[in-house]
Amino acid sequence: MIHLSLFLLAYGLGFVAAIPVGGSQIEMAKRAVGGHLWAAGMVVLGSVSSDVVYGGVALFGIAPVLETPWVLAAFNITGALLLWLLAFLTLRQSRLPLDLSGQHSALRSGRWAYVTGFSLAFSNPPMVLSWLLGVALAKRLGLANPFPASAKAAFLAGGALGLASYLMLLGLVMYRIKHFIPISAVGKVYRWLGIMLLALSGYFVYGAVRFFVARH
Repeated sequence: MIHLSLFLLAYGLGFVAAIPVGGSQIEMAKRAVGGHLWAAGMVVLGSVSSDVVYGGVALFGIAPVLETPWVLAAFNITGALLLWLLAFLTLRQSRLPLDLSGQHSALRSGRWAYVTGFSLAFSNPPMVLSWLLGVALAKRLGLANPFPASAKAAFLAGGALGLASYLMLLGLVMYRIKHFIPISAVGKVYRWLGIMLLALSGYFVYGAVRFFVARH
């Protein structure tokens, strides 16, 4: 019964945690609006896979190296570069709306979509903190005292499923409404998505700059 309660709590927390707009959501939306539902799902799978890795780190404490400042700075630099690349590709694709709604190979590729989702999520180590906050809430509610490996696994599974559920729901909604979006408007949607990717890169740039400023 405790394991089920932990699973449901983690599911709700994961669902809510996926709501703020991030790089994975934007990349998933690009593919869903373009009619590539399978590729959108692979972005979600890649993102959730990465989040599960960080969940394992948080729950089982297997990677304290993530607390090292230079490691976090490296992740921030990688995340910024990745978002700049995706923003460039998105803005370039925004000028080819007919290709977006058709058979653009980069958008249709499930492998590329998975790598994109995984990379975007993996470049965000603070995700560990989200898992730790979830564990703290579970303990506050008396659901994680004690917290054996089986309970941690239930919590991890619930959180992952919650994250995936919201992202897939969003993808399905975007896929359904694509029929009501004129082809000319798709290009504008991509343009704004590209701008949002550039804006998100500022978070990673700030983290990297803060590291180098602290060293001097």
